[in-house]
Amino acid sequence: MKRHKLILIASILVVAAVILASCAPAEEEIKTVIIGVTDEISSLDFSDAYSTHDWELMRNVNVPLTDFVPGKAEVGTGIAESWEVSADDLTWTFHLSDGWKYPDGSELVAADVVRTVERAMTLEGDIHGVVVAYISGIEAPDDKTVVIHLVNPRGDFPQIASMAFTMPTQEGVFPADELVFFPEEGIVGVGPWQMVEYDPAEQVVLERNPNYKKGFGADAPDRVIVKYYEDATSMALAVENGDIDISWRILGPPEVQRLSEVEGLTAVNTGGGGIRYLVLNEAREPMNDKNVRQALAYLLDRDEIVDRVMQGTVNPLYSMVPPGFLAAGEYFVDRFGAGANVSAAEDLLRASGYSEDNPLVFDLWYPPEHYGTHAAQIFQVLEQQFEATPLIQVNLQSQEWGTYVKACTGDEYQACYLGWFFDYPDTSNYLDPFAESASSPHMGIAYASEQMDELLHAGGAESDQAVRAQLYTDAQELYAEDVVTIPMHMEAEYAVFRNETISSITIGPALIFDYELIVMK
Repeated sequence: MKRHKLILIASILVVAAVILASCAPAEEEIKTVIIGVTDEISSLDFSDAYSTHDWELMRNVNVPLTDFVPGKAEVGTGIAESWEVSADDLTWTFHLSDGWKYPDGSELVAADVVRTVERAMTLEGDIHGVVVAYISGIEAPDDKTVVIHLVNPRGDFPQIASMAFTMPTQEGVFPADELVFFPEEGIVGVGPWQMVEYDPAEQVVLERNPNYKKGFGADAPDRVIVKYYEDATSMALAVENGDIDISWRILGPPEVQRLSEVEGLTAVNTGGGGIRYLVLNEAREPMNDKNVRQALAYLLDRDEIVDRVMQGTVNPLYSMVPPGFLAAGEYFVDRFGAGANVSAAEDLLRASGYSEDNPLVFDLWYPPEHYGTHAAQIFQVLEQQFEATPLIQVNLQSQEWGTYVKACTGDEYQACYLGWFFDYPDTSNYLDPFAESASSPHMGIAYASEQMDELLHAGGAESDQAVRAQLYTDAQELYAEDVVTIPMHMEAEYAVFRNETISSITIGPALIFDYELIVMK
């Protein structure tokens, strides 16, 4: 009898435990989204970084003075709610809005912006040349006001102020006298996310900034993981197999075409795209010879690359300024023609002393995976085009992206291949970084021309659009004549997501991917 009572009591306790367990609040599921990229982290220092992926991470962690309207190529308010310019157009005053806080709860102050800009001006990082070309000084008269003094008048300075070097950094996070490319603790800011873990070779883990001013939608992720892939093929397979939720930069046309036909996936054309171009480093022989640069421009046949390698999925580009922007045109066609002109190239090369017995020899570098699996094919065709004359011998060289990008922009290569997407949507941003004498060395080009500087400075200061158009037309004609770089083609940027986990994403033509605007299922 005693044994039966014990069994009954035990049974009652088990039932009670089950009831209590069912009444307890369920542990809230952490909504995690995984984004795949073939990009690499080059720098996580706000006063140094100047690559699209670094800025994407920074834009999700922090906020600049002005910022892009989500999904549009249009600049609006950032941490600054308003701004005005002085009568001489050389001093801009930005007024910070209230409520911006870091993850630790401390409030943003104007000195945090000054700190980032001053480090960018004094430490010679990747963004240094751009900053000092625009800015001569900065100050914070109070906690809510940032005053920036310019080198030359810039009517488009509110657009320039959307760049990462105007993002705030807390006191003591970065040393004043040196750059820190990979901070041990990652980076934080006043944006929607905080970096809680990262391995540059593997992944970045972001979690919500609990003090983010604008808050989060009901179906926004709680955690974002950015995973790094060596090539577009493996990344495409990852989204197809469900290892990641979103496949992002850079897929490349072949992979986008295939994934677009896979059931359960959605391919999103962002409406924006990057240009691809050849860097010809004038600080190194033989690219300091304009005859050599012009000869290469004569030999390049963009249509052959577009048709043979890209199957017509990209558009040839005959100016650094793509269609749709002020003063866009086909200036390289006007100067060099659309196809290859071997005889014209040979005339220039012979004028510079090259011959069959003394050919022009140079190294041509490219990153084998970063721009998609078709990059190697592009350069095989380029090699054939340049060696269509016996007066040229090309040595193709490749290097992984992390090393490559710093070498290409850092004066280590004779010639190399890069992509560009605007920092802000204006014609000036497709010309100034490459052809303005203070900026050009930091792009691995080392071009300098007083005439070009005068045209670009006047274009940046001018508010009359008809006058600006003529200035930028003149600048692009000079750009083609001097062959500052060689524009090649323009590629649309796509993202592909899995329908079972993602409802929508917001990127837009500015290629700003706001992770907090991802809508999950």
